[in-house]
Amino acid sequence: MKIIKREIDSLNVYYMPNKKFKTIDMAFVFTNKFDPKEINERNFLTEILMETTSKYNNQEKLSLACDNLYGLDKTSNYHNVGNMSITTFMARTINDKFVDESDVFSASLDLLLEIIFKPKLFNGLIPKKGVEELKEQTEELLLSIKQNKNAYTYYQFMHEYTRNNRDTIAIFPEKRYFDDISSITVTNIYKKMIEEDCLQIFIAGDFDHDKMDELIKTKMSFYKAKTNLDYGFQNQFISDNKLNEVTEKESTGQSRIFIGYNLGFDVTKKNASLMTLFDEIFGGYEKSKLFSNIREKLQLSYYVYSRYNEDNNLFFVNLETSKQNLKQALEAVEKELKACQMGEISDELFIQAKTNLTKRLEIAMDSQTKLLLHNIIEYLKYGSAFDLENKIKTIQEITKEEIVSLIKNITVDTIYIYTNED
Repeated sequence: MKIIKREIDSLNVYYMPNKKFKTIDMAFVFTNKFDPKEINERNFLTEILMETTSKYNNQEKLSLACDNLYGLDKTSNYHNVGNMSITTFMARTINDKFVDESDVFSASLDLLLEIIFKPKLFNGLIPKKGVEELKEQTEELLLSIKQNKNAYTYYQFMHEYTRNNRDTIAIFPEKRYFDDISSITVTNIYKKMIEEDCLQIFIAGDFDHDKMDELIKTKMSFYKAKTNLDYGFQNQFISDNKLNEVTEKESTGQSRIFIGYNLGFDVTKKNASLMTLFDEIFGGYEKSKLFSNIREKLQLSYYVYSRYNEDNNLFFVNLETSKQNLKQALEAVEKELKACQMGEISDELFIQAKTNLTKRLEIAMDSQTKLLLHNIIEYLKYGSAFDLENKIKTIQEITKEEIVSLIKNITVDTIYIYTNED
């Protein structure tokens, strides 16, 4: 997808022309340097701001306003990529070309601006009631996670795996600062987002660019654009170069194993494509190395898979096994990794993994919203558009030798075992 950059009164706006869909997607993206002390408040804001505004002071009124705009779909999220904090507010609305009215997009933009810039306040603060309700819901979530073994073990593992990287990786809720959350702290972070974050606007769809320029100029006349921040962008995983092995014992149930790796390479577009393909080969689908050998051949586990997180350069394996098979399962995973590092990847597996990724990309990209999200992250990380055809071409041209060269220095950083008591 092509990206056209416009500078409107010092505000960076990006257009992604697309005539395939009958909707227009817009995203207001606030970025700043990541601060782990803000994780809780920024997550809360993405919930609170989407529920009420100064004008629409309860959820029913705001929902009705969306319905009156042909079912405007609004979403928001907060996450980080390396040391970059990203808070996104999105809306998808029908294109004026396909309805009798001529100002649906303009009204939809007004509503999104209302949500972001005109929150419901009480005595100048985000209402205490809403903040306290979210705190209670989050505490209940933590309790429910404890009851859900899959969620609990993943949460515990990630805290161990990212122990040296908590200044660049967001895990919500951030327990260290949870008790400090209040209406005042949420309001302060909201003000920081509006006054200090760098705002960039992304719009995808079929529209006249000059008319959109004028519309943005008029609607955003109140906003003073910030200078683009220099994050010194980095997402290099920090390891203490010694195995971090943690065992947690419960009374009953199967044993769960998470293995987190130190990848030992910089994140670039090419390396990310190589690692994504390796992830598919290693544990990404039912014919992968791990699934074929550990589940099917050795019958050590009902499920086993690997996951690569490009945003923060993380890679891990998860499996479930019986307590008596713990050692054998760990050794089997290690054996499969070493085999791949030695180049033992069959042509059939290699070709099928490429086919899987290509089909997955083609299916996932059959959505303007997903294309927009991919372009936002790609542009923030690399300063370039997400090119689906080039992405597929890159995957198809990857060689086994390139993968082996990339993964040769992968080492185990963390082993987390959740098992039953002796």
